[in-house]
Amino acid sequence: MRVVFDTNILLSAFLTQGGVAQKLFERAVAKYTVLTSEYILAEATEKLAIKLNVPEDKINAFIRYVRVRMHIYSPAGNGKIDFEDPKDIPILDLLHAGGVHYFITGDKKLLALKKHRQTLILSLREALELL
Repeated sequence: MRVVFDTNILLSAFLTQGGVAQKLFERAVAKYTVLTSEYILAEATEKLAIKLNVPEDKINAFIRYVRVRMHIYSPAGNGKIDFEDPKDIPILDLLHAGGVHYFITGDKKLLALKKHRQTLILSLREALELL
């Protein structure tokens, strides 16, 4: 099974030690193939630095942590996906091209889809119950 964590859940897993998101992340890494992309890593880095004002050494620790525990996948980005928020298109492309089974997110627009091709789109709570 292949799993992708959206940026918001990934950051929550990293920032809230012992929290629900971190527990789910650790469980997923132990049981499944967890994918991410350079796009998600760049988005996470930007949010950590600009919005959350996290020091650079902690951001670098986060990137190292992710690179060790997850598989970095770079989809071709063929542009055939249409979605109302263009910032989510690279993520939807990753789900399709990476053959992802489960996508965990807190984004309401993405959750409203419920499914994108072969991928079930789950909230953190739904993922806890299923995975």
